[in-house]
Amino acid sequence: MYLRILLKRALLISRGYPLANYGKLESGCAYNICTEGLGPDSVIYSGGVGKDISFENDLVKRFNCKVVLFDPSPIGIATMKRPENNNPSFRFFPVGLAGQPGTLRLAPPFTPEGDSWFSYNSQVGTIEVACIDLITLMQKNGHRHVDLLKIDVEGAEYGIIDQIVDRGIPVRQIVVEFHDGILPGVRLRQSLRATFRLIRRGYKFVFEMGNTDVFFWGKPWRTKKDE
Repeated sequence: MYLRILLKRALLISRGYPLANYGKLESGCAYNICTEGLGPDSVIYSGGVGKDISFENDLVKRFNCKVVLFDPSPIGIATMKRPENNNPSFRFFPVGLAGQPGTLRLAPPFTPEGDSWFSYNSQVGTIEVACIDLITLMQKNGHRHVDLLKIDVEGAEYGIIDQIVDRGIPVRQIVVEFHDGILPGVRLRQSLRATFRLIRRGYKFVFEMGNTDVFFWGKPWRTKKDE
């Protein structure tokens, strides 16, 4: 953890990007994002629902936008069935986001009160769920780019980032929770590799808090209202 903080805060983070926090901090579902350029026409994807979508609700209220959500876990599907989450600004896919389409094996949360089913390659105590890659998901929604992509997908984030970099997918901003030190078998070197791949691709590393990082493509844009 000390190595992570030293590298990111002292050597890598780009300053000067306007940031705002949305979602409930007490539920662990608050995220910082760069707000410039976001508005009603923004394309926003959110991977990982869990028990709380206060972040996505805040985005809809603040930017009057629509959000595409995806989560294949029993907890995520149940959350999206709640009456308070029946929002016409949401489009929900009960699938996992991964680096390639197919299936994932998910293990249940570590504790009964937990909300995170995680990617785990074992036949014992897991369920098999459908997964989709980002390019296919964008095609299904008729999108050629993504303005904001939140990735909290419990270990599947590395394949998604590899596809974004390898295929040059136009994603303006990425908010990702890395799971090294949190999930079994996930190593710090995987997170560092993903970070450096994004930076080499041209992303600016603009914020970090714990295991959650924010990457922004290029300079912050300005809306006509700001000009």
